[in-house]
Amino acid sequence: MTQANRFLNALKQAGYRITPQRRIICEYLAQTHSHPTPYQVYEELSREHPDISRATVYNTLNTLQELGVIVEIGFGAGHSHYETNPAPHINLICLRCHKIIDYEGPLPALGDEEWMARETGFQPVAAKVEVVGFCRECRERKKAEILAQWHSQRGTTDDSKQEGNHDDTVS
Repeated sequence: MTQANRFLNALKQAGYRITPQRRIICEYLAQTHSHPTPYQVYEELSREHPDISRATVYNTLNTLQELGVIVEIGFGAGHSHYETNPAPHINLICLRCHKIIDYEGPLPALGDEEWMARETGFQPVAAKVEVVGFCRECRERKKAEILAQWHSQRGTTDDSKQEGNHDDTVS
């Protein structure tokens, strides 16, 4: 079963009609490799499908999230992204630019959903691990900002010494 069909089947089993707009949203979510915001989904789809409404996009995303087939990644203040990849992985979230990078390497203590269901009675629909920090681009940008600030401050100190304040002795 394709990812788009997984989304569509979840809607159908919950009693929702599969409208052309819902199909387009599900197909978009299935093919994206990003973690889109509702606004990004709407912007992307409305270019080719001007008849799609913002409300339909937001409502479909909320419904898919409530059904457990996508996961909301919240940044607070109404700034949400959606995880559409159900495979176990870790989301690396940049605190500065909010970029989300999927890490699909070895996962510590995750991935055995059958054991979890047997032992605890809890049936996971997705494993979600988030690691927050700073992406490479933001670290390099911040380092450049600090260096520029340091050079700027040092240049001010050097300028004052060049203007005749060489003598550190007290008269």
